[in-house]
Amino acid sequence: MSRTQRDGLLLILIAASGYSFFAIFTKFIYDNSTFNPLDILVWRFLVATPITWLAIAWMKRKQPVSYGSHMPRSRLLGMGLLFGVVAMVAFFAVERLPVSLYTVLIYTYPALVAIGAILFGEHLSGRAWSALGLTLIGVVLTVPNLFQGFGGVDPLGVVLVLVNAATYAVYILLSNRVLRGVTDLSMASAWSITGSFIYVLAVIAIRALQGGSTTIPPNLNVWLGLLGLAVVSTVIPIFAFYAGMHRLGAPRAAIISMIEPVLTLLWAVIIRHENLQIIQILGAVFILISVVLLQLQRDSASTKPLIDDMPSVTG
Repeated sequence: MSRTQRDGLLLILIAASGYSFFAIFTKFIYDNSTFNPLDILVWRFLVATPITWLAIAWMKRKQPVSYGSHMPRSRLLGMGLLFGVVAMVAFFAVERLPVSLYTVLIYTYPALVAIGAILFGEHLSGRAWSALGLTLIGVVLTVPNLFQGFGGVDPLGVVLVLVNAATYAVYILLSNRVLRGVTDLSMASAWSITGSFIYVLAVIAIRALQGGSTTIPPNLNVWLGLLGLAVVSTVIPIFAFYAGMHRLGAPRAAIISMIEPVLTLLWAVIIRHENLQIIQILGAVFILISVVLLQLQRDSASTKPLIDDMPSVTG
């Protein structure tokens, strides 16, 4: 393995590790405050947006590059608005579900991307159809007593995480079209995050009109959780993923990043002290296998992976 490949591997692992703490940081904020999902949404992008642009400015100053003329800013801002919806639904889902269950169910999104790709005329191989079947089996096994009232699991939480997966699948399918021909994906992500920042302005404005105000983090723990969410689980992974992908190539980067849900489940057990039943672990394995199979899927007309060059940030 060359030094470039080693650096790429390290960067992808950093990105996956950062994303793996998303639900952990979110739960930590809920545990230490009366924040609701909109409060977390506001503070996440209020912190992440300026830091992202500062990072872009620093990178440009350190190594000036030509970003080219093809940067569909208005469409990227629109994608940012859609990603704001993805993030908001994620915060509502994490509020109601254990981290482990949320993590497994959100990874149904590659199967939903595959289903959406069919609607766009994409060809799926037998391997991809097998992956879709594994995903369905995995969901049935993962949700306790799915057909007997969810076994104490919040049914609305399950619905929300599946909606989260569906909206993220739509986001990926549209992003693949919007980003076609765009070479500087870090800059594109900055514009997209700026689109999500519009929600910050909207929420602050609406609350002001209603005579309210933005909820201020009440203690150091919440500040640390918000910084972790905005920096460790948003800004750093975006730049690390694209830098790693540049060194390894998109298919290999996508496969390596599949360690993310494994790490999240590990944190859920170690940090949150959550327990997974054997049948749930088996369901998680089925879903993870399906994700890998879908990452290996190739469009019949090209060598691009079915799930394009997108970091797997699902919230």
